[in-house]
Amino acid sequence: MIIISELEAVEKFCSNRNILFNYSFRGSKYAAYRLKPDDSRVIRLDNDYYVISATLYLMIRRYLVAFRKGDGSAETLLHL
Repeated sequence: MIIISELEAVEKFCSNRNILFNYSFRGSKYAAYRLKPDDSRVIRLDNDYYVISATLYLMIRRYLVAFRKGDGSAETLLHL
């Protein structure tokens, strides 16, 4: 079993679907929430916090929940 980081898994998930994983900020939780515009969401991947668009958040949310629960391998999760 290959262990990959949450960031690598999300980037692979997005690239397989031709979705750009763009974030406007990467850093601490406090700074992410302070710098977050109204139309964006904050998401934790590994030990960093990312400010991403609300649309992107909705697209990767289910995948990330399943990935964190360990519901199958990363390859299986790519088919969500």
